[in-house]
Amino acid sequence: MIRLDADQLKTLGAPSKAGAQQIEDWLRKLLKGGTLRLKDGLVELRSSRPVVTTLGDLKRACEVAVETVKQGLRPLELEHQVLLVDGMHTRLLGPPRFRVSVSRENLSGSVGRAIQVAPMDGLNPLESVDYDQLHRPGHVRCRKPVLAVEKVVLQWQLKLRLADGREQSMPPQTAFLLAAGSRLLYEGRYGLLEADCEVRSAKGREILSLRPGRLLLADGCRIDFPSRTRLQLESINLIRLRDGATGLLEVVPQARLNSGELVEWEGDSAWLGRFADGVSLILLRRAVVAELTAVVSEACAGVGQSGGDSWRLLLGVHDCFLDASIPFRSGRCSMQRSAQHLLRCLESFTEATSLREEMARQFGCTVHTADVRVSPTRFASGPLRDRLRQLATDSRWNSEWLTIGHKVPCWTQVGAYYARDQARPWEVTREVYFTFVDMHYQQSGESLLGRSP
Repeated sequence: MIRLDADQLKTLGAPSKAGAQQIEDWLRKLLKGGTLRLKDGLVELRSSRPVVTTLGDLKRACEVAVETVKQGLRPLELEHQVLLVDGMHTRLLGPPRFRVSVSRENLSGSVGRAIQVAPMDGLNPLESVDYDQLHRPGHVRCRKPVLAVEKVVLQWQLKLRLADGREQSMPPQTAFLLAAGSRLLYEGRYGLLEADCEVRSAKGREILSLRPGRLLLADGCRIDFPSRTRLQLESINLIRLRDGATGLLEVVPQARLNSGELVEWEGDSAWLGRFADGVSLILLRRAVVAELTAVVSEACAGVGQSGGDSWRLLLGVHDCFLDASIPFRSGRCSMQRSAQHLLRCLESFTEATSLREEMARQFGCTVHTADVRVSPTRFASGPLRDRLRQLATDSRWNSEWLTIGHKVPCWTQVGAYYARDQARPWEVTREVYFTFVDMHYQQSGESLLGRSP
């Protein structure tokens, strides 16, 4: 291990009495080539000899408060360029050695064909990377090891946030006035309520209209519904109770696995509301890995020892919810056996199996339309952070150093995928990627990975 003290940091150009932005700019410029020139010669930052310093040394070198140093480090943590170790040491990693992109092929095709790997721009030539092999077909492949295949019980709760700040659950048979503009589902079609309507809460996210109303659809058409019609609430809507109190009524789905785990998608959980009430679901959870063959030298320090000439780069994790009635609707089995039939199919997946291709081959299920949203970069929290940290420190899936301290920087993509002429999706997936994986949806491009088996 190479430790840089305050005097060495000053020699490397540490700014004196600078602000957080100046500290960030200095470190970014210092690390951008992936190497440091020290007294012993040129050192590769992601090599077998870690280059570390401490917050105290950075504080003394820059002559500022520790909080200022932390603010300067934060953007570099998001970019996986520095890693706080055991709360004291700061490992200087520099930019990731590989630039990984997700192309638009990911929207409706195979994720394996969407992943593209190239050397990171601006890095000095590194001895640990064979650039010729990186560009040759067959040396970079996408692998998606299966982490879990389980049945899901999807339940719904109505949570009311009143204007005075109080929060409470909405009990069944509660009458209230639903505001105009509320998003509802009626007979498989989404629409906005044209005028205020008095309703009563029923089971789950269902409500019962107490008087006739009208929905305005996205295509401009209008649908009238009579009194005592069952409707489904979507997302968050404004309501007024009979005592005059107003608030926001939120539809909160809860997906619980047979193992007892509660799948937490935080703000993205509302996407599960696109499935019909009562439908059986199957969760397929997979890690997403780029496997580099004969590209990275084993002398490079990773999370664990890499076997043979294979180097694995963990990109993220996918949670995919599938409609368990797919085998039944394709004529493969009865409705009672449909979920078990789909479970057996998913449990047979290998690391190289493409979900979309296998669903098309087995059940004729293809993606005709997709609704996709991408979140901004953030630090993962709760169960997601724990899962990413567990995967990133598992040498079976990851050989590369990532920022896997208490903060795990990532971004998410959530999508609902529909068959032709279907109002309900057959797949809803949340893809979580580390922030060194970027998006290039504006261009198709040919993937270096080739076609997934």
